[in-house]
Amino acid sequence: MAIKVKIIPTQTENTSPTTSVKIKIVKDEPKPVTVEMNARRSLNGDIMIFDHDLIDIVISPKKSRITTFPKRLVEREAYPTQDRFYAFLIKKGVIELDSVQGGSVYSSLEAKIQNSILEGIDSVQTALFVTSLFLEEEKPDIRARKHFKKDMTIHLHDPDEENSTELGEVPHSDKKGSYDSRVRPYGYEYMYSLVRERKEREGK
Repeated sequence: MAIKVKIIPTQTENTSPTTSVKIKIVKDEPKPVTVEMNARRSLNGDIMIFDHDLIDIVISPKKSRITTFPKRLVEREAYPTQDRFYAFLIKKGVIELDSVQGGSVYSSLEAKIQNSILEGIDSVQTALFVTSLFLEEEKPDIRARKHFKKDMTIHLHDPDEENSTELGEVPHSDKKGSYDSRVRPYGYEYMYSLVRERKEREGK
């Protein structure tokens, strides 16, 4: 429970309002904190959070566990993001330091939420609140990646005049690239293939 200190000037017959003060301690009930996230609850009670563009975060109240899953396994940024997330939770005192480990699903990481012994503070609610703080810090990077992917899509699908050519502007030639259709696959890597192809052409 928060304690508010209120300073009240006092005035008597022989003193001015600025020469003496009295301190009044008022117990102030904490106001509830509301956070907004793109999340849903699963059938077993787990809270699945999808705000991040690289990882999904699952908070399991029954198991007191936080698990992260990469959205796409080809993303190289997924593990560094998971590492930053758990380092953030450790710094805030939410998870057990020695509990961060690989999960049962490929590329997933999990950690154990600490049991709260503080009066009026719930472990799961604290984990949700700190997760929202992490996602708030990640928003600039998330927006930057989205803008970069959008710019690359536009650059590839609708390039400007400097980076594009009209149909027929580039002349065609009889042979394009290094692939020779007259030689079977991997023919250049094995001498016996070249010999076989030569004999076939000579009719032997």
